[in-house]
Amino acid sequence: MRLRVLLPLLVLGLLAVCAVVVPVAEGIAVSRTQQLVLQRASAMDQIVQRAATAVRSDDVDGLARYVDRMHATYGEAVLVVDAGGDVLASTGVIERGGELDRLLLTASRAVPQWSLPTVVPWSRDVALVAEPVLADGDVPVAAVVLAVDLSAARSDVAGAWTLVGLAGMLLLATLLVASLQWTRWVLRPVRALDAAATALAEHRDPDLRAASGPPELRHLTDSFRRMATSVEDALEQQRGFVADASHQLRNPLAAVRLRLDASPSGALEPETLAALDHDLDRLERTVDRMLELADAEHRATAEASGRRSGFAEASPRTNVTSAAALAEPWIGRLADAGQHLVVEGDASVEVACRRSDLEEMVEIALDNARKYAGAGATVRLALARVDDRVVVSIADDGPGLAPEERALAGTRFWRASAHGGVSGTGLGLAILRELARANDVAVAVDRATEGGLRVALTMGTAP
Repeated sequence: MRLRVLLPLLVLGLLAVCAVVVPVAEGIAVSRTQQLVLQRASAMDQIVQRAATAVRSDDVDGLARYVDRMHATYGEAVLVVDAGGDVLASTGVIERGGELDRLLLTASRAVPQWSLPTVVPWSRDVALVAEPVLADGDVPVAAVVLAVDLSAARSDVAGAWTLVGLAGMLLLATLLVASLQWTRWVLRPVRALDAAATALAEHRDPDLRAASGPPELRHLTDSFRRMATSVEDALEQQRGFVADASHQLRNPLAAVRLRLDASPSGALEPETLAALDHDLDRLERTVDRMLELADAEHRATAEASGRRSGFAEASPRTNVTSAAALAEPWIGRLADAGQHLVVEGDASVEVACRRSDLEEMVEIALDNARKYAGAGATVRLALARVDDRVVVSIADDGPGLAPEERALAGTRFWRASAHGGVSGTGLGLAILRELARANDVAVAVDRATEGGLRVALTMGTAP
């Protein structure tokens, strides 16, 4: 954004500097050219007068001596010819050619030729001018051609233009510095807002105290600060509400269970007691899972914000594990469900993930396979190193999920329609994803090569 603000200022500044520098440079060149014209016009008048005297008195020696002195003084060639084209006096070298012939022809017609071009650093070295020598009022009897040396004037103009260019560059540099300071001051609140928005997205406290700049942007910064505070408060209230609601639900559930357990055995039908007991178990399981989800979300948020506290701060961030160690608690449980657990990758590896979180994520994935893959299914737990990453995958050959259902897996309280008769809360994969986020672990839920569902956990190795 700074470039978009700075570029128009620099373009306008460059145009302004050019609008000042170009006329000044042109004025210098025109002034130096006029000075040269005045100097040479005076010398040309002297030559013309002496040439007229020489023609009248038929004595060209004095004219020759004068043009020699002029050549010695200015280093410029002079040629004086009479009306018949004979040379009366000459000094220096003037090349014969079309331009000299044109000037002599025009001067013989009593028309002076003083068309000196404006001197610039790339002008040619010599410019020819001609003046007619008149007798009896307006009859041209001779012509004088002067080769004006432009090198000195050209050097003067080049030096003056260099100074003007340096002054223009200094002015442009001053404008650039001023523009940088201006845009930095104007955009300081914008940069602060960008940093604050990034901090808010990462669940860190946005710092807008040092934001300064235009009053309108400072007002916007204050509004953003109030909004960020409100959002953080709302999120904290939401987390607190989930935790408080889960804790508060425990008490009435425990009271109901105690009353049921203390009621006479004949007060309720056995079927009713069994149904109530089943519902209470399901409610308690849901409350427990909600607490686990709230805790996982809190830890993931704290990890993302860099404000690790409690368990997230005290627990080691690395552990040494293997596929056999992760699968060992579940071999018997899957066997009881009529399933077979295959373990691949026995080598131990140190991974960048807390041990308890990794074990819980594997537990959730294996428990889902136990409940939904069906009796007789084969569940495969594999641990493999891929470059500098470690992948733990849990796959089964059960019915799996449709592609549109896999996209919803991990949504809170979502369950596939085919699993309505299986006990569950719909929070398992949601908890798994939050635990993964707290440990910078990538989660993929896709179709297994065996045809069922595969949950892949990709994490880094220990540094």
